[in-house]
Amino acid sequence: YEELQHFKDELDPRIGLGLGVIDIKVNTVESPEDIARRIEMAAGYVGAERIKWVNPDCGFWMNKRSIADRKIAALVKGRDLYLGSSETV
Repeated sequence: YEELQHFKDELDPRIGLGLGVIDIKVNTVESPEDIARRIEMAAGYVGAERIKWVNPDCGFWMNKRSIADRKIAALVKGRDLYLGSSETV
């Protein structure tokens, strides 16, 4: 996450960032709590106001559909945890 400091220091602050917080290279589904922690850690480097989107770190072409679906559901729940929302989509 240290490399994120470069975005804070060297990138126009008006540019919003999308964070890759899901590892598509493993079949393990991240917990929403882990995803929320990753977002929080990144916000500590770049500032929460810069984070506009949370994403997988790439496409899900390596994963079975069932795993990709569960990872996306965890991503939504992790985002909601980070934002303090008790409702999930």
